Amino acid sequence: MTHAEFVRAFDVLPLPQPSTISSCSFSAIPVESDSAHKLGKDEGGCPCLLVSTGPATKGRTRVPLVLENLAILFDLRCHVSAPGKAPQLGTFTVIKCVSADAVVRSHFLALLPGISAALGRTSDKTKIASVVEEIVELFRALNAIPRKEVQGLWGELLLMHEAKDAAALAEAWHAEPTDRYDFNRGAERIEAKTASRKPRRHYFTLEQLTPPAGTQLVIASMFVESSGAGASVFDLLDAIRQRLGRKPQLHLRLTRLVHQTLGTAWQTARNIRFDVEAANHSLRYFDGTSIPRVALPLPEDVSEVQFVADLERTKALVAKELSKVGLFGSLP
Repeated sequence: MTHAEFVRAFDVLPLPQPSTISSCSFSAIPVESDSAHKLGKDEGGCPCLLVSTGPATKGRTRVPLVLENLAILFDLRCHVSAPGKAPQLGTFTVIKCVSADAVVRSHFLALLPGISAALGRTSDKTKIASVVEEIVELFRALNAIPRKEVQGLWGELLLMHEAKDAAALAEAWHAEPTDRYDFNRGAERIEAKTASRKPRRHYFTLEQLTPPAGTQLVIASMFVESSGAGASVFDLLDAIRQRLGRKPQLHLRLTRLVHQTLGTAWQTARNIRFDVEAANHSLRYFDGTSIPRVALPLPEDVSEVQFVADLERTKALVAKELSKVGLFGSLP
């Protein structure tokens, strides 16, 4: 189901009957027609994802994980009722949004298509545990300090959104928002830079423009313009999910990294939109060696040099100068 379908399906679910001593009650429907996982609503009206795990292993049930906005209950005996069908009993791992904030609940529902796709139709507890770990880290990040401006993150996601091979760029995306390069695969490095207005000026560190020997750095430079009809970070992320196709767990990793980058700014980022067409039109690539920089050697005892480079007079790379294969060949 899409995000909109998840929201509509959740809204029409009735509240379940009160639970019994031996089980918890949920009103739920299957996530997919042939899936044992379910979109659910508990007695308090909280949105949930019920992940079928099969019978609990005696003596090995995990302690519930409870965060500010999220609770994960393992091997829970559930009384599940579906509209027009007889109630059933089953054992599930329950991923539940416990926030009363309507915005947080809506965001939880927006994340469910990606989470559901990453889970697939499996009941394998090792795979489920891996997905649960990603979800926990994602929700912990909602209260973290922002680590990058929305504009810069948007530019990185635009490259993936427009790429010839979105999976290649997604797999090469940084493990941490503070990594030296945005995309890194062996000898190929890509750094995305955005500017809100002309001239084409970007911040660099001298270290960033001095990649290891035997590697090549390409700078992807673009202008980004605010637009109410444009795309947000989360619009791009959802569109990338469609392009990743059979790699839903890769998309879940991207989603976690996006939240770790935004931290508490995630709510603001939902409403910040930039013009996709204008950014694509302005996109230029530059060889890292051509970027104007501070002269070497540096004076003694000087390090961690940062500066602004104006690229207006720097020659951009043409298509034939970019590799047709590998990471560079995946660029839009």
